[in-house]
Amino acid sequence: MRLGKMAAAVATFACLVVLSSLQAYEAAEVPGSQVNGTVHGTVYLTPKLPVPHEYKQITWWFDKSLKILTKKWDQPASYRNGLFHNKLRYHENHTLEINQLQKDGSGTFQMDVEDNQSKTTSERIRLDVYEPVPKPSVNVTIRASKDGWCNVTLTCIVDVTQVSYRWYKNEKDLVGKINSTLDVQLTSESEASYKCIVSNPVSEETGFIYYRSPCTWNEKNSAVPLSLARKTADSILAFGFLLLVHNWV
Repeated sequence: MRLGKMAAAVATFACLVVLSSLQAYEAAEVPGSQVNGTVHGTVYLTPKLPVPHEYKQITWWFDKSLKILTKKWDQPASYRNGLFHNKLRYHENHTLEINQLQKDGSGTFQMDVEDNQSKTTSERIRLDVYEPVPKPSVNVTIRASKDGWCNVTLTCIVDVTQVSYRWYKNEKDLVGKINSTLDVQLTSESEASYKCIVSNPVSEETGFIYYRSPCTWNEKNSAVPLSLARKTADSILAFGFLLLVHNWV
């Protein structure tokens, strides 16, 4: 009786081992990757996993549940209607081309490869679609302007989300200033320039604002460089001297 129970337990364990081996054989997955795209643009999802020369079927999915493409060996790819209708193109190297991207195209794409022994290998590729960054503007909110002090808040305004900010003063990176707003206190400078760079993984744009004492701000630089001002003054003086000599003669 005891021997029979032991034999049954061993047989059960052996079956579990075989089943787990079969499951591991039937489905495997390679590490995924990340791709970024631009709205209205085109991306190419190129899987890393090796595809056998002859296979039973390749299937592409979007967010696990939406089947978007089926490719049987030695047959053309079959595309499904829906979110990516007329936006897909399957290449012979198994790259999936996606055209006319939209924000709702962000998600995880999965390619399943089923070989002739019914073993399935999968790979996932994450796609994030971003709006191109438009040119930002810089708004100035004056908090105090008194006794030579100019205290303001600069706000970098851009009509897009999922962006990051960097601020510069006189072309010098203001390290750590990564918000859309920047508090500024000026007292001794006669002029200064500020810029904010707005970026996402696919594009970036820059907004400028210029300061002139005592507390004047403008998006266009109206300040004349000191060297240019001196050259202009020297030219006027030289012309005036020549004109005076001419009159004497």
